[in-house]
Amino acid sequence: MTSGWLMLGLGTLVCLGLFANGLRFARLGRPLPQDNPGEIKRRMIGMLFMTLAPLFWLLFAAICFGLFGPVRNIQTIQL
Repeated sequence: MTSGWLMLGLGTLVCLGLFANGLRFARLGRPLPQDNPGEIKRRMIGMLFMTLAPLFWLLFAAICFGLFGPVRNIQTIQL
């Protein structure tokens, strides 16, 4: 059985990576180019990554803490 703390730690690293990748794509602080639609789409995808990464982490934490019930092969975190 896998420890819930290990799963939560790995999920946290994945979410931090997604957020950092979104931050890299979004390039916050720079003005949007009006003549390059590909750059605008890339920045929108980055903003989407930055928005969904914390939400994914909350869902993953709820699974690890057993809020949706027990999950096979993951030991629920008991506080």
